[in-house]
Amino acid sequence: MNYTRQVLILSALSLFLFQGCDVSSGGGGANTTQEPDPVVVDFPVAYIERPVPRDEDGALLPDDLMELTAFRPGARLLLKDRASVPAEAIVITDIAFMPEASEEVDAEMAEEASEDLRPQYDVRNLSVDADGNKLVFSMRAPDIEGLDEEDQPTWNIWEYDLETEILRRIILSDTTAEEGQDIMPAYLADGRIVFSSNRQRRSRAVLLDEGKPQFAALTEDGEEEAFVLHVMEEDGSDISQITFNQSHDLFPTLLSDGRLIFLRWDNYVDQKDRLSLYTANPNGSNVNLEYGFHSQNTGTNNSEGVFAKPRELIDGRIQVTLRPRVADQLGGGMIAIDTLNFTEQNIAVDGSGAAGPAQESIIQNLITTDGSPSLAGYYSSAYPINDGSERLLVSWSPCLLRGFKLRIYVNDSFQLINENGEFVDNNSNVLADGDTPITMNEDELGNYPCTEQALTLSNIQLSVPVYGLWIFDPITQTQSPVVLSEEEKIFTDALVLQPLAIPDYIADPLPGIDFDQDLDEENVGILHIRSVYDIDGSDISPNGIPATADPLQTSEEQRPARFLRILKAVSMADDDVVDFDNSAFGRAGRQMKDILGYVPIEPDGSAMFKVPADVAFTFSILDANGKRISTDGSGDIGPRHEYWMTLRAGEVRECTGCHTDEDTETPHGRIGAGPASANLGALMAAQFPNTQLRDPNGIPYAGINEQPEISETMAQYYARMLGPRSPSVNITDYSDWTEDGTRPKIASIDLNYADLGSQAPTECATNWNSLCRVVINYIEHIQPLWEEDRATYDDADMLVSDFTCTSCHNTTNADGMIIIPAGDDQLNLSAVQSDERNDYLVSYAHLLFGSRVLELDDNGNLRLELEQLIEDGVPQFQMIQLLTDGVPQYEAIDLLGNTVPAPLDTTDPDLTIVLDENDNPVQYLVQEMQPVMDDDGNPILDINGDPLMEPIAIMVETGNRNGAPLSPNGAVASDAFFNLFESDGAHAGYLNGAELKLIAEWLDIGGQYYNNPFVAPE
Repeated sequence: MNYTRQVLILSALSLFLFQGCDVSSGGGGANTTQEPDPVVVDFPVAYIERPVPRDEDGALLPDDLMELTAFRPGARLLLKDRASVPAEAIVITDIAFMPEASEEVDAEMAEEASEDLRPQYDVRNLSVDADGNKLVFSMRAPDIEGLDEEDQPTWNIWEYDLETEILRRIILSDTTAEEGQDIMPAYLADGRIVFSSNRQRRSRAVLLDEGKPQFAALTEDGEEEAFVLHVMEEDGSDISQITFNQSHDLFPTLLSDGRLIFLRWDNYVDQKDRLSLYTANPNGSNVNLEYGFHSQNTGTNNSEGVFAKPRELIDGRIQVTLRPRVADQLGGGMIAIDTLNFTEQNIAVDGSGAAGPAQESIIQNLITTDGSPSLAGYYSSAYPINDGSERLLVSWSPCLLRGFKLRIYVNDSFQLINENGEFVDNNSNVLADGDTPITMNEDELGNYPCTEQALTLSNIQLSVPVYGLWIFDPITQTQSPVVLSEEEKIFTDALVLQPLAIPDYIADPLPGIDFDQDLDEENVGILHIRSVYDIDGSDISPNGIPATADPLQTSEEQRPARFLRILKAVSMADDDVVDFDNSAFGRAGRQMKDILGYVPIEPDGSAMFKVPADVAFTFSILDANGKRISTDGSGDIGPRHEYWMTLRAGEVRECTGCHTDEDTETPHGRIGAGPASANLGALMAAQFPNTQLRDPNGIPYAGINEQPEISETMAQYYARMLGPRSPSVNITDYSDWTEDGTRPKIASIDLNYADLGSQAPTECATNWNSLCRVVINYIEHIQPLWEEDRATYDDADMLVSDFTCTSCHNTTNADGMIIIPAGDDQLNLSAVQSDERNDYLVSYAHLLFGSRVLELDDNGNLRLELEQLIEDGVPQFQMIQLLTDGVPQYEAIDLLGNTVPAPLDTTDPDLTIVLDENDNPVQYLVQEMQPVMDDDGNPILDINGDPLMEPIAIMVETGNRNGAPLSPNGAVASDAFFNLFESDGAHAGYLNGAELKLIAEWLDIGGQYYNNPFVAPE
């Protein structure tokens, strides 16, 4: 086979005529007619034919939407010059994988060729350009015998030109084509092609900038490489990544206004597992949640309904196939969504006045999408016909049951039954009680229409779906055939090749023309948050935003929200790139993050700041100590913003504020769809009440041209005067706002890595740029805090005090004596490996998991807190009962903790049995004996001259544990620890502000053991 040919002329070898027979709908999706459609017959139609997918046992393979690279060989792309049943269908993809010699074989030989001799490739995701002349699709070459799965051909983007009859792979180079899996292509207005791919070209470059190897990052569940959107020229050149989701971006298609709409999988640490519709500009800017984040369960009986294969209808609504992620019958319902007026099923765009629901079934008959049988059948694909009629070209399968003849079905034992479940003969006569049910062979059965009554039977057998192609009219609810269904074949992904209105063209913005050249050179975008105190349009600041912004009403110290922490997702690699144990994530699980930096929040809660371009980021709101908080001043733990955002270089985005996490009743996350901002900004062209912004020299701006503009937030005004805030890895507030202009401009808060005695977790301690990352690994950056020398000496070098953490929080002191670690929690901060959690240092295990209670024995040796059972002054010892072939066996445990097999001997005077509540022996220990000593330390002899022996009390662990001082939920959840270092705390002054800030930020991002997978041990 020649898999490398790039420009292939379609020949007579690929002409095949298909015939089939129609299957009656029997109460299916619409009333059917055999009359050809008079309007669309003159337009060609293209579609995909594939064999029914079956597993190795012959069972129907369900369609898993998330199996993006599943290879189902035997598919091919067909073209009809007219949308009618009699029109001839030609195959336009077989030739791509025919042997070279096949070009010399005549068409007659090709027609007579066995189906088994056809090349076994796969094709999917068909799309057409606005002129109706070109088809683009994804196709995978046949398997190459002898190669492992990872070495098999990849999915590539192909194009067929109807005018030239040229079939070609878009990417010319074999090497480039095989760099990634490319699927789901669509044309842009300028002829370029957008597609979904795991290439991650730009993300790989960012990894290289971070000093990591280039790799395709895994989705947030760690199961496969993430597919995100890319764009390339029509000749396959200039491939560029345009979206940076941490899971998949799928099914991109162009809207009439020039934006892309696509299906995004949000899966932030498996807690936000949503598939929603998003939009973006063709260059990846203005990524925006469009619809459905809180409408996930709009399937039948409130089951999950995925908005698959979105396409814009003539009336502006978005048509989707609403289906489960795993579709047992390979399809679902055909739904139209009013995304212009709604952000959720029952949540309208603010001010639209629209009455819900947003989603409407295009089919009047019920299509069930929860996995139960659907009387009206199933739809696999739909394509709007642009002739003003609102009709669609659909792939539809009726609901069919296995049976012997009409209304005679078989149950799961292949016995003949009627629609009431009664046993019948082959003439529909109900069998008498006691008669033997008639059992049929598989080859005696056929497919017959479902009935409502029959579908109530739990043991009825659904037939394999038979998808044919139809013209569906939503007004009359009728459909006429285009390609008749055939058993063991599926016809889907059909579209009409007709000229369409060219969508609006949104050009890629140019630096220096459309946006500031400096932003492009810095590789940053700008985010403007009007107020962090704005929650879905409601002002939750403690005194109201105007009063909170007024220093005479709310002092600097009283403002709850002081800083933003900007966070970046850490990409996870496949095991072939780096293979480390999951324990590297630490106590909280899969949450590695980098800190990009910090910016101050202005007094009105606004912030306008630079963010590195082309990375997935999120942020947290912090108090003056750098701890994540809630913005309402309640002191509660601040929620994590568990959604990723991205900006392209030069992009400026604005959001009004924050959003409630669940069960919101206002539009969530979609720019311009929610209520007006709670922060009105400047009410007039004058300084904000009782405060003025100061220039870098500390002088307040006061000129006529230096006044805030109406509606400007404090952050916007600051950015206009001084430029948008650049993040810093330090937390610093220079008191830029003053009420009188007399105070010097000094840092009122300065938590600086320069004050660390240990290594800072970044190389950007002074100058920030878009490549700056704060990467906190416990062993490298937190453990040194506990070991930092905090001893002080007088002039004579005599020790005055030693506040080194490990001098007290250890099991040995400076003299090597065994001690109990200090504190109620017996916190051990030493850097030895934990014997209980051997993946971690004992300090990490004690801080995040807690520890066993310790005590010293009479000889000063360290032991676990143990419990000696005593009854009537006689030591009692627990027993462990083991069973061997049903016979109780026992083990003795000596003083060294070694187990010694010991048969049960209840006559042994050194053995006491302890019974559980059911009077069964639960555990035992053989008592060790020791000589009884006199006051001079000599053994006391018995009457036989032998040492008098007495039992040694063997101690057993009680299971009592110390609590964990720190919580991976964040610094506020660990207040008991931080309170020790407050001015009135027992450890006041032991750690400085920078050290406490480092611990706080480490906890707020999850308290991970490692935040860089490439430094974690494999």
